[in-house]
Amino acid sequence: MLKNIWYVVLPSSQLNNGLVPVRLVGQPFVAFRDNAGVAHLLSDVCVHRGGSLSAGRKVADGVQCPYHGWRFGADGVCTQIPAQPDLRIPAKARVDAYPTLERYGWIWAFLGDLPEPERPPLPTLDWIDDPAIRVVTGHFDWEASWDRIIENGLDFAHAPFVHGSTFGDPDHPEIESFDVETDSWSARAQMVMRRPARKGMLRRKSSTEFLSVATVPGFHLSGPCTTLELELPNGWRIHIVSAHVPTDASHTRTWWMMGRTILRSRLLDRRFVASNIRIFEQDHGVLKNVRPERVPDSWQQEVSLKSDALQIAFRKRVQELEQRGWRIDEERLAREFTGRKACAIPSPERRNIRSWAIEPIPVVDITHECK
Repeated sequence: MLKNIWYVVLPSSQLNNGLVPVRLVGQPFVAFRDNAGVAHLLSDVCVHRGGSLSAGRKVADGVQCPYHGWRFGADGVCTQIPAQPDLRIPAKARVDAYPTLERYGWIWAFLGDLPEPERPPLPTLDWIDDPAIRVVTGHFDWEASWDRIIENGLDFAHAPFVHGSTFGDPDHPEIESFDVETDSWSARAQMVMRRPARKGMLRRKSSTEFLSVATVPGFHLSGPCTTLELELPNGWRIHIVSAHVPTDASHTRTWWMMGRTILRSRLLDRRFVASNIRIFEQDHGVLKNVRPERVPDSWQQEVSLKSDALQIAFRKRVQELEQRGWRIDEERLAREFTGRKACAIPSPERRNIRSWAIEPIPVVDITHECK
């Protein structure tokens, strides 16, 4: 799991007037809106006696801890201590507050301390706002790690065997050669997928005819997202984006959106949602049993082929971020912090203020590997 990237917190429609507890990268957070409707995200650990802020209540533009009533503003700074109202509030009486954006119907939070110019961009998902595209949304919970799930979304060689009943073709599993386009935060590939033609609207029974579908899978480390664009021969298009958010090291919540120019009646939305969930369920049946549960650290622990080029591009990008010291040290977290002391992902304000009651989350020191 990584710090210093954008994560999808939840859909904008699910954050209204109250407090919403959220778990991201193994840590608790509280999401809420201020009186102007702006979304905020705070670390969900009161610095006084460890109360859960999300179990409290929203007060004005901030939150009140349910334990002793301490109030914290949207910037994380304590504004009131009811037991001693005349006390000068200690400088350490603050919790981490994280930058947020609302875009494409989701609330995004930057979990890290980088200044704004150094933060990664969000993916471009302009099709979501295209009136010619019918969009459906949903979520899916996995017993699997976020990195395995992302690699699965980039891997079309598994489709004939895992999704033979939905869109894969077990009789033609070949993957033609393709090129991978990369930048600092994302990658994509253009390939052609052959699938059996379906006779009749949305029927699964295949004919002996084939359709060539222009297919563009990709990933973006903000989200973190996998993306997919499909273009059928008649010009119909399908877009899918899935934000695979680790709730902890072995569990992931996926927020997804699917857009289509085909069969745009809202009466068909349920069928498209059910089809997408069915694909996730087929993948989950495999991913919950893979070993090791996480993507291996070493290239030598698995055998990769040219058809795995997009997954390899993803691994390289993640390792580059780990080399910057952004990988959360899960072993040390379990050994030294869990049940003993709280920690938080450092927010940008920690670059300006050095005195904090809650320790920063530990990260893996891998500088020796660069020597």
